Amino acid sequence: MDYNGILTLFDIDGTLVRGARCHYQAFVHAVNKYYGMKEDISGINYAGKTDPQILMEVLTMGHVPEETIKENFQDCLDYMTQYYIANVHRENVQALGGVNNLLKELKNEDVLMGLTTGNLEPIAYAKLGKAGLDGFFSFGGFGSDSAQRPCLVEKALERARKLHGYQGDQVFIIGDTPRDVEAARPFNIKTIAVATGRYSSHELERARADFVLENLKDRDGFLEILKG
Repeated sequence: MDYNGILTLFDIDGTLVRGARCHYQAFVHAVNKYYGMKEDISGINYAGKTDPQILMEVLTMGHVPEETIKENFQDCLDYMTQYYIANVHRENVQALGGVNNLLKELKNEDVLMGLTTGNLEPIAYAKLGKAGLDGFFSFGGFGSDSAQRPCLVEKALERARKLHGYQGDQVFIIGDTPRDVEAARPFNIKTIAVATGRYSSHELERARADFVLENLKDRDGFLEILKG
């Protein structure tokens, strides 16, 4: 059955959840295992970037030869996933304020919900499950699809059409970084930026988000934006 309603595509880290320390640890262990690097990577600004993009930046900064990067790259990503899944029970990831109630309301309103996240797909769903947000999202675009964020939007739209018969044109991307906003531009998609990550409302406005919210606690205000 075709669906012609509203489609929302959510980022995860900084938008829906916070505190995913185990994801960082998965990076550290995987990079050490496959490339012998033990440098501290906590200073890197990885907000809005995909897992493969971050990994490439870390390895390039560590002066790992290009051939060595290519040889072990996918194995390193696979190990990251394995490590995260094995250790997610220790994770302290939590849903941000208002998120659970908002997603329940969107579900009640028959709003189609998907993801556009730089997380590798298994990590994304494990993280949402740990935060108590499993069951809201059945599709999306993930870091395992591409290193480039606009490609994640394209993949999410493709899956919305294929899996849910999406035929509408009311699409919103919800994220907490300028990269989320930029990724929507090639597709003429409206953006709702939330200042719950490392970027302020002013910075998100400067990135030309269509709408900027302090957080996702105002369900009625959010629905007003969707319904225009």
